[in-house]
Amino acid sequence: MTENQKTDRNRFTRMNIGEAVAALLKEKEFDKIKISEITKKAGVSRMTYYNYYETKEQALKDYLYELIKEYMQESDRHPETGGMLTYGHIVFSLMFFDRYSDFLLTLNNAGFYGMIINAMNEFMLEHISNIYGGCVYELYCYMGALLNLFIKWEENRKDMSAEEVGRIISGFLIEKIRDEI
Repeated sequence: MTENQKTDRNRFTRMNIGEAVAALLKEKEFDKIKISEITKKAGVSRMTYYNYYETKEQALKDYLYELIKEYMQESDRHPETGGMLTYGHIVFSLMFFDRYSDFLLTLNNAGFYGMIINAMNEFMLEHISNIYGGCVYELYCYMGALLNLFIKWEENRKDMSAEEVGRIISGFLIEKIRDEI
């Protein structure tokens, strides 16, 4: 799908399709999900579905892109959270993705961790690497660490507050940086 087709007007439809695929993933294996089931659950026609996507994978990936895009926009609106590796940004990230925990955990549990991290990496390369002053491997490291941290935090039923996790991780990062200097 081209960027011109990804307007706010049709975002609602595309998000419904992505949510429908994720909901069906809770009921059955990905390969057994039929397009007709997706369209029925999303409340769209087959024609509408195929207007946006050729495959179910594209629908999930597009949904992930929309989440990451929203994350970046919201992050930009909250500069007080600080840079990527700061306490404030780690807490912000955990709280943001917690809103979509059901979707992300469903994908992870269905074996789509690779799809999630690839979508995050691709988005970072396309939209962040050109404005980020550091090395691209720092972005890969951050996204991988953040995703793993988030998934384990959710799987452990958020046994610590986002603030506690943020303090631990930011403290760990500061110590590691200090050790390197």
